[in-house]
Amino acid sequence: MIILSTLSSDTTFYIIPTQVSKVGNSIILEFTNETTKEVFLILASIVTTTNDITSIYIEELQFLKDNTFFNLRLYFNITGETIYKDRVFATNQTQGTFSINNGQYITPTIDNNSYITIWYKRKRIKILVEFQL
Repeated sequence: MIILSTLSSDTTFYIIPTQVSKVGNSIILEFTNETTKEVFLILASIVTTTNDITSIYIEELQFLKDNTFFNLRLYFNITGETIYKDRVFATNQTQGTFSINNGQYITPTIDNNSYITIWYKRKRIKILVEFQL
């Protein structure tokens, strides 16, 4: 999965396509929004290949919405032959601090007077449990 930032209007990402020898500047990137099924077509601005790894620079990312998944398909502009498929997640978090659960986990509030109730031989026993955070 590729993670793209919604904070910038351009980005570079790296892939390993199925046909490296044919990769050139005539590559179309097809982004399909998984929720709305909208399709966005972008011509790759700069494509370079080094040791089978292709870097793709794209300038037009205004369609990316925060916390949205896209299906990505790269294909040749002339033949329509698919050379790469992947899934893309758009986020406004930086890649170094990225977490899919950002802002969702809340630390529980526990006081020092918490009890666990146990029934033993039809009698209730209360046990005081102290938590240290």
